[in-house]
Amino acid sequence: MSHAVRDLPLDVRLMQGTTRALLWLFVAGCLVAVGNWLIQRNWWDIRAVRLEGDLQRVNPVTIRADALPRLQGNFFTINLASAQRAFEQLPWVRAAVVQRLWPMELAVTLHAQKPAAIWSDGGATELLNTEGQPFSANLGEVQGLGLPRFSGPQGSGGQVLQMANALRPLLVQHRQAIAALSLGGGGNWRLQTASGLRIDLGDAPQNPALQQRLVQFLELAPQLEARYGHRIDSVDLRYPNGFAVHLQGVDLPGMKPRGASAGKAGTQPPGKDN
Repeated sequence: MSHAVRDLPLDVRLMQGTTRALLWLFVAGCLVAVGNWLIQRNWWDIRAVRLEGDLQRVNPVTIRADALPRLQGNFFTINLASAQRAFEQLPWVRAAVVQRLWPMELAVTLHAQKPAAIWSDGGATELLNTEGQPFSANLGEVQGLGLPRFSGPQGSGGQVLQMANALRPLLVQHRQAIAALSLGGGGNWRLQTASGLRIDLGDAPQNPALQQRLVQFLELAPQLEARYGHRIDSVDLRYPNGFAVHLQGVDLPGMKPRGASAGKAGTQPPGKDN
């Protein structure tokens, strides 16, 4: 029989092969169509969304109104990446992990934002998370947290947060806390403590010499206030040999910290540390 098939003319064998191929394609197409029809049935509709993770600040009403309507498809056809983005657009959600959970459920694990500061870059006021990334949320929800206020050029949130983390240990030693920290367009840093003290740090607050000058000022500040009977409301640390202070209601020449190099502090214009 196989010998007889080989003896058939070429055009006949090609026609038979084409017929068999078309038949298999038809069968495969029917199977795909039936499978697609079955997958689209409401038997496979998602029946529940199970939420896990950081849910303290996530509002269920917001989830129902903003996230669930964006879920497209059923248990088999839903795009998990698109579903993840739908949950990550919710306020206070930093990241979301979406998984299928048999039978006909979705398991959603939410990771909440952890606010580190109130942030402003010249646009709308936002919050800054502990990774230095701005995010939008209702500021009324953080009123009782005592968050500091950070500001700087767009995209500098991580830099400002890093600077705050570097300065905070120096301040804590003298019972001071950061209330505000700003990075100016020219690179100049300004700090305000929770007690209201304003400190001009110049453009190199990471410089060890300036940090030492900051510590020296904090050590001398109580003595200066006791001596002159006025509270210090601002200090300029940009002088290379010392610092200049301002007392409430008094204009005082620059003061020289202990251990500073020779020369009267405050007599030179502010400049960079060497």
